[in-house]
This record gives sequence, structure tokens and C-alpha cells, in this order.
Amino acid sequence: MKTLRPWFRLVRLPNLLTVPGDSIAGFMLATFGRMEHIQMGPLLFAMGAALFLYLFGLIVNDIVDLETDRTERPDRPLPAGEITLPQARMAAIAMALSGLNVALLAGKSALIVAGILSGAILLYNGKLKNVPGVGALIMGSCRGLSVLLGVAAARPEWFLSLPSTCIIWPSMLAPLIVALYVAAFTALARRETEREKPMGPLRWMPMGILLVGLPCLLIMVTAIGLTTGVGPTIFVFIFCMAVMRAWLLGGPLYRIQEMPLIIGGFIRNLLLVQAALCVACGTAGLLPAVTLVLLFAVFPRIAKAYYSS
Repeated sequence: MKTLRPWFRLVRLPNLLTVPGDSIAGFMLATFGRMEHIQMGPLLFAMGAALFLYLFGLIVNDIVDLETDRTERPDRPLPAGEITLPQARMAAIAMALSGLNVALLAGKSALIVAGILSGAILLYNGKLKNVPGVGALIMGSCRGLSVLLGVAAARPEWFLSLPSTCIIWPSMLAPLIVALYVAAFTALARRETEREKPMGPLRWMPMGILLVGLPCLLIMVTAIGLTTGVGPTIFVFIFCMAVMRAWLLGGPLYRIQEMPLIIGGFIRNLLLVQAALCVACGTAGLLPAVTLVLLFAVFPRIAKAYYSS
């Protein structure tokens, strides 16, 4: 554990809990929440690919920021010398190759999405990270592409020949919702080093995106006729939880908590967003939704144990 602890810190271990849910949500929406359409192999491969590529992005981020971290965050594993630069480079290459290879196991369509995701990660870290607005949008796009990985694993034929019906629309809207939500709080995170928090409308953007995007998704799946069972009812309940949390983070808690805690809260809230997406179409997504809600509940304890170690 002593040897692994610097690596856990390098990849920000608690945040990894929010990654597999992206692909699960995309997969459940693409299979319309019906058990007969679900194949566990492609789903697991999509989850694995998303996780490996997320790790790739985190490691590359610290490699690129090494000189900055020597001054501003000298306790990070790379500037502290707990992990050497060659080790980090080899780990990044291993994660990228693992992600692409696992994506290929989910199908050629998933590999194409994984390739685009890898390019977006490199573009973000290499060129656009510090460009106001653009960097946040690229970061959000990376999480949206993780959702799209699940869609590609479930419905590879959609990426070869677009269906003539509107059944594909919910599966395309979900990545957009996640991408914009992540972009919104990433833009806030850019202000983390400022002494005074920005009090303008930016802090309400994550809530606004959920307040508009998730009801639009429910209306869409209902209009198309994809909803089954009690899924929509559970969707509304989880949606209300997610919006209420986003309101608290942008309002009362925003005034009294430090910015890292606010950003951590928005990241944690992703688990509720993913849970809502899982049950949007039907009750087959109930088990992953419950799992994601449970992860949401235990996330603070895991994060506390991680940061206090």
C-alpha cells in the first residue's frame, strides 16, 4: 500500500468511482432499458476502456503540469519525487494502449469512439487546456465521449449506418448533457486558485444544464415510446435529487465552502446524473442506478479516507 499510495494520489482515486457510470448510462439508453438487449461483455469492455482512458488523461495532465506543480502543488507525486517522470510516461502509454485494446473488444465502433476520446485528451492537455472556455468544453467532451463509448458498445451498427428513425436521439442527448455539465463545473474549477470566488451566473450553470437537459431527455424517450415500467418515475426522483444537490452547491454551500469541496461535490453529483440516465427508458437500468446512488452515498467517506491517508 505504501508503494501504491502515490499512484492513488496521482490518479485521484475517489474520482474514478464516477467513470464507469458514463458508459453504463450510454449502454442502458442505447438498449432502451430492456433486459433482452443487454450483453454483459460489450458493457464491461466499454466500462474498462473508459476507465483506462480516464487514467491516461489524469497521468498526462500531471506530466504536462509538472513545472507548474513544482511551484503551486509541490506535494503532488511527480514534483515530490514519489513517482519518476519515466514511470509516469510508461504508465500513461500503458493506459492508452489498454483503453484502445479493450475498446476494440467491444467492437470497431467503440474503438473509433475511444480513438476520438484519446485525441481529445491529448488535445486538451497539449494545446487547449488553458484557453478560457475552450479547455472546459474539451474536458466536458471527454466525459461525453465516455458515455458515447457505452452507446457504441451497445449499438455498433448505429455508427456504421445511422437509423432512419428517431430512436437514436436519446442516446445522443445523454452524452451532450454530461459533456455540458462537466464543462460547466470545469470552468468553475479554473477559478480555484483565486482568493475570491466568482459570484456570477457561472456557478448556476451546472444546475441549469441538468434542469433543462434531463427533462428534455425524459420527454424525448416518452414521445418515442421507449419508456417501460417504473423507470420514468424513478428517473424523476433521482433527477430531483441531482438538481437539488446542484442548487446547494451553486447557492448556500458555494458561499461557505472552499472551491475544491464545491468541485468535488459537482463531481460526486455525476453519479446521480448517471443513475437517472440509466433508468430513463426502463427498469433494466434499475440495478446499475441503485449501485450508482449507493456510490453517491459512500463517496464522501471514501474521499475523506483518501485525503486523510
